[in-house]
Amino acid sequence: EERFYNAYRNFLSLAKVRVINAEDEFLASLEAESIKLYPSKDISNIDFVLVEGEPHTKFELLNLGAFEVFGFGNHIALDAALAILAALELGEDLEDVRRNLLNYKGIKKRFDIIQNREDCVVIDDYGHHPTEIKVTMESLEAYKSLRAFSKLNVIWQPHKYSRTMDNLQAFVECFEGVDELVILPIWAAGEIEVDIDLKGAFSRYKLLMADSVSKEDGIVKVLRDGKVIREYSQGLITAFGAGDITYQIRGEG
Repeated sequence: EERFYNAYRNFLSLAKVRVINAEDEFLASLEAESIKLYPSKDISNIDFVLVEGEPHTKFELLNLGAFEVFGFGNHIALDAALAILAALELGEDLEDVRRNLLNYKGIKKRFDIIQNREDCVVIDDYGHHPTEIKVTMESLEAYKSLRAFSKLNVIWQPHKYSRTMDNLQAFVECFEGVDELVILPIWAAGEIEVDIDLKGAFSRYKLLMADSVSKEDGIVKVLRDGKVIREYSQGLITAFGAGDITYQIRGEG
């Protein structure tokens, strides 16, 4: 753990401008000169809205006024606030920053809406650590509510045997709220196979153990032993993972 923090210290020491979340215990301990953001005090009036079916977060920052950015979640507002303060420190014009933030559409595989229909939305998300997935699940619940979907179905491709084993209980807990959970084979990423009883560990869920998924004509198909065992054509469907699931869920696998 200390090596992890030292790596971050070294990385931050290289920066010309440092803007930090001063409410984070580790970041608050940094001795390097930095601009400090206190999210609980500096960010206010966070609101989640839909813009043409896409998720947007509105918030106010210090005395700088209101901002709007693509994505759902308090973490989205926090990340945007840090970026805003960094841009202003580098001399950017406030109104340019406010306007350009509206053009930001996120990055590929982070709450990446790959199908946006009135009755069915499919999202691809790179989350492969329980903390990431849990935060995104909170955003998905908000999105599901605003879109008035009745179902949230999740497809998860675990990434690495070591990560899955080391964080198994955290993974079990981070999918609370799903209507159905599909688990694909672990993406090994070069690791030697380890036997992990995922079916037993996730028995609290309505669970499908599958080999792969595909998407065709707007329908997500779940396959096992070469046969389609489930089709999703309505509601909110989200795929999590850092392996080839991104190609499967896009119909490119």
